[in-house]
Amino acid sequence: MIQASDYFLDDIEKFLQINRKVNREAERKIVQNILDVQDKISIFKGIEPQELKAIIYNLKFVKYKFKDYIIKQDDISEEIFYIISGGCHVFHDNLKVGELGQGEVFGEAGAIFKTKRNASVVCASQELTILSFNINGDNMDFCAPALARLYKNLALQINTKLESINCAYVKK
Repeated sequence: MIQASDYFLDDIEKFLQINRKVNREAERKIVQNILDVQDKISIFKGIEPQELKAIIYNLKFVKYKFKDYIIKQDDISEEIFYIISGGCHVFHDNLKVGELGQGEVFGEAGAIFKTKRNASVVCASQELTILSFNINGDNMDFCAPALARLYKNLALQINTKLESINCAYVKK
């Protein structure tokens, strides 16, 4: 997991310079900003910049305010979310089941398995900045190794979450 100390102020400023409305030019700039700090984002580790550009799309940096919903349980979406700054609460059937913070990923299971969201995620800080994106599986011929690395990195994130849930369950 990335700690706050892994970020440099310049990196955060690059993230925050992006406007909420995304057009083609802005998306190109977002991609460049991601490539500039790619090594600090765990799910993008080991992926070459050209491949990364080919396998992710619909990149957005979005800011949320306290109590804003990022995703709602049972919604259908293939977006994956990476927390740049701030924190979130996770709710399942209106019960708080977890918290997420800087450097954490969510929404990956729904994106990978193309299923309904199994929880709601709500902004828990005054301001939250998130990178959201979709995976482009259409470039499989060109980028199979990069897609494999991305899915492996996402699987590691899912595994970490499952281990945390198992530990919490065992302690009860």
